[in-house]
Amino acid sequence: MNTKALQRGFWLSFWSVVTIMTVRGAIIPARLRNLRITSLSGIGPVYATVSWGYSAGSRPVNVIFDLQCAGGATGSVTVDGEALEAEVPLIGTARAGEAYTITATLVYRRLGWTFTRQMQASGQIG
Repeated sequence: MNTKALQRGFWLSFWSVVTIMTVRGAIIPARLRNLRITSLSGIGPVYATVSWGYSAGSRPVNVIFDLQCAGGATGSVTVDGEALEAEVPLIGTARAGEAYTITATLVYRRLGWTFTRQMQASGQIG
């Protein structure tokens, strides 16, 4: 094989990989990772600080968090998909060390279509 054919093959392979990775990043939705309550704050209304991260892929437009504590405290908040932390106002009493369940609904918009994914995380308030 001559050098021109090898160079052409290299650049064709290179740009094919770049194109595939770009399309994958634009279409494949990012998943929620490390969802947890990091702290409680406030005296009157209690706020739970929730933090999370994302995997590779395109982030959601909005994320809705519904929080339920074992002691009966509940709360909900909707945040922008670019956020990585939020404060959830709670109705009821929550204490450190108490068990909780967070249901996260991720709203994506891809190629003109809106779709949602839902996940749950459980743990103890830190």
